Parts: sequence; C-alpha cells; structure tokens
Amino acid sequence: MTESAYSFGYYPTVDMHVLFPDLYQPKETVTTMMAGRVVPPTSNIKNNRQIYIASQSVGFYSMHFLSKTPTIALGFGNGKINIHDLNTTKRCHTVEVSPDNMPVTCIRDYLHSDIHRVVAGTADGWVKGYTFDLEEGLEEVSAINVDSAIYSLDTSDNYHICALDNRQIQVLDALRGEYVRDVGRISTDEYSEEEEVGHQQRVTCVRFRPENPYQCVSAGWDRSVYLWDIRMEPHKAAVRCMKGPKVCGDGLDMQGDILLSASFATENALQMWDLGSGNLIKSIKYKETEKSAEYLYSCRFVDSSRVVAGGSGSRDAKVINTKTGVIEGVFYDTKPIHSVGYTGGKVAAGGISCYVHVGDFSVDEVI
Repeated sequence: MTESAYSFGYYPTVDMHVLFPDLYQPKETVTTMMAGRVVPPTSNIKNNRQIYIASQSVGFYSMHFLSKTPTIALGFGNGKINIHDLNTTKRCHTVEVSPDNMPVTCIRDYLHSDIHRVVAGTADGWVKGYTFDLEEGLEEVSAINVDSAIYSLDTSDNYHICALDNRQIQVLDALRGEYVRDVGRISTDEYSEEEEVGHQQRVTCVRFRPENPYQCVSAGWDRSVYLWDIRMEPHKAAVRCMKGPKVCGDGLDMQGDILLSASFATENALQMWDLGSGNLIKSIKYKETEKSAEYLYSCRFVDSSRVVAGGSGSRDAKVINTKTGVIEGVFYDTKPIHSVGYTGGKVAAGGISCYVHVGDFSVDEVI
C-alpha cells in the first residue's frame, strides 16, 4: 500500500468490518425496519441492499450519486466523506473534509474540462473542492472557509452557491474557491431590516437551474421559494418569489421549468411548480392513509413522470408516478429519511437510522 493511497483513505484490501466488528454491528435489521408493513405490489425497486453507518461516523448527514461512476458519496457527522461502491455497498475511499470533525452537510459533483470534481460543505463553514478518480479517490484542490455554517450547497461549471447559517446566500468561484458575491441582502450594520431582500428565516436548500448556470432557487423555513439571478446586484437578484413550501432539508429539484418541492407539512407536502409563472402545478399525494402525515425532507426527479421523496411522517422513501399517483417503489425504515437520490437506474435513501438504502429502479417506459 502506498503512502498516497493511505493519505486519501483508500483501503482496497482492508475490510474494516473484519478489523473492528464491534463498531460495525447493525443495531437494527431490515426486517425490523419493515415494522409489519408490506411493500406494495406495484413497487419496482429490486435488489434492495443497505450501506451500514458505523457508530463512529457520528450520524449520516448528506449523500450524492457521483456521476458516470458506480459510486455514492456519503457525508457524516465526524467531518468525513466515504465513497461506496453501489454494487457491493463496500467503502472504497474516505477523505476528511472538516479538520474539526464537524458534519458534512452537503455534497455535489460536476465535470469541468473532462475532470470529475466533487465539492462539499460543512457545519463549520468549509467549502472544499476535490478531483475524483475511481482508483485514486478524492484529492483536495481548493478550500475556503465562509465563517458560517453551511446548510446547503450546489454547483455549476463556474460557480458554487451556498446557503449559510445567517440566512445569506453566497456565490463562490468553483475553480478557485474564492468569494464572488452575495445573493439577496440581510440586515447588517450597513442595512436595516426594511432594506432586506430574501429569506426571513433559515435557508435550508439552494439549487442551480440545470439549463441556466446563472439562475438558482432557494427555500427554507419561511415558506418561500426564491428564484435568483446571480449576475445581478444582491438587492436586485430576486427574479420571483413563490409562497407555500416550508422546506426543512434538501427539498428542491428541477426539471426544465418545473420545480419540485418537499415540505414539512401534514399533507400536500410534495408539489410541482411552474418556474416561469410561479404558479402551483399540482400536489402529489404521498401518504398512503388519510390518518398518516407526510412531513417530507428531500425530493428528486426520476424522470418526467416520476419522483422520489422521503421524510419523517411515515419514515420511508417512495418513488411515485406523478401522472397516475401509483407508488412504484418504497424503502421502509424505523426512523426519518432526510436524503434521497436517483441516478441511472439506482435509487437511494437514508436518514437517522443506521442504514442507507440502495436499490435498482429501471424505468422501462416513460408514461
């Protein structure tokens, strides 16, 4: 084993489950997580498998499928990222993001000049950029501390966008890792509350528009979704504000001009919006019984007719057909789900329990 391989936490021959079995024993079983619930016959998730979260990880906080690779990146409360193989679920790389062992709250990746890059944000304000290679793992290429906890982060080819603990949304240069400008305006010694532009409470999610690297959306506790143009001066950057969704996690996604939101609400928590007009398109029924609640944290588009979402109301994650309302896939758990994802035939969900669920979900026909 080379020194460089160990410096990035790459363990191709060492099975940590064998070396430290007491730290890797699941406290719950998948059978327990079912809790008497029966998977709907319409569920198309196959080969359901679990990535076990060891106790020394200090909790699971974030995840992201790494594009064009059979891997998933998981962010933990001890300030580290683990890269896992989606087929075997085994860990293949580890990197320390926070030097003070604070949680990795968000992970994203992108391609720049054919170089695969990964960016991560932490609860102690670090935004770190890495190059990623399947064999060599993650190598740090940029780092900046924004002096505020980061709740959410997204990236385009040229920019990172961060939602900070002080309600400020900040733009960074993606390659150099340098501050560019603020988006919106919060009250400071320079500006009064009357001069504020943007969110009035915590911002929990920011996402770039897929087809426009200069526009992004943000949402949080104040039941508002803002559409921003980051090229504009901070107080003029708000293009539109949509009232309704109370987003408490990674609860925004976009496909074309359609915005998907996941709200912490008893019902009508999963909704689709028209970004052009700001109007609500439809609410997608998530709960299976009228007596249950929804309380969603995270959502993603699967394709033009399907979405995946998860939360704490029924402690599960579901793939739902938005046109028929049919539940086409489900992961059951005993504790809240706060992160979901989908990429190229793979769906994943994880939260407070000791597992991240991974399954195969192939879409044979788009309805």
